[in-house]
Amino acid sequence: MELKIATMNYAAIKKQKNLFLGFSILLLIISCALSLKIISIDERVIMVPALRQTISVSSNEVSAGYLEEMSALVFLPSLLDLNADNVTYKRDLILKYTSQSSKNYMKGVAAYFADAKEKYSKFDLSTHFTAKNMEIDPNNLTVIANGILTSIHGKRGHESKSVSYLISYEFKAGQLRLKEFNQIIDEKELEKLEGSRAQKAAEEAEILKKSIEGAK
Repeated sequence: MELKIATMNYAAIKKQKNLFLGFSILLLIISCALSLKIISIDERVIMVPALRQTISVSSNEVSAGYLEEMSALVFLPSLLDLNADNVTYKRDLILKYTSQSSKNYMKGVAAYFADAKEKYSKFDLSTHFTAKNMEIDPNNLTVIANGILTSIHGKRGHESKSVSYLISYEFKAGQLRLKEFNQIIDEKELEKLEGSRAQKAAEEAEILKKSIEGAK
């Protein structure tokens, strides 16, 4: 009788052992399958700010709303809301999201911030851009931002002027990247700028002339 009971207990334990072993093998198979699935996923990271409107993003294009949100909340503040203390930080941030399809894009952005660093430090300058409206071309991935640029010159006061900027992007591997950023200068502003440069050149020439005459 005792032998029969022992045999039954052994059979029950063996059955439970086999069941546990089978369950463990099943879990191992599921775990391996999930690992292979994760490895095979083609992950694409899209930098999305706090959205204020509906946007759409596909594998090779983005909506006008997405371009507007990214320009207003990410790129324009990083490019224009500057002071002597944050220029380097914002340069490094923007360079992470600058197109690498051409060396000229990286060089252009680096040169923009190099000039800004020198100018903002020299004149104790800080600027802030307030966008009024944007002209968006999702087909060519360009944005024209029109607004007011406020410049504060330390304790010497501030000035505000209407400005427009052209931003061009590329959308690659699920990520929007900056290609070029330029101010749009109208004819009157261009004439004024050229006149200012000509006057400065004339002043420098006059100083050089007096230096030469003094040396004689």
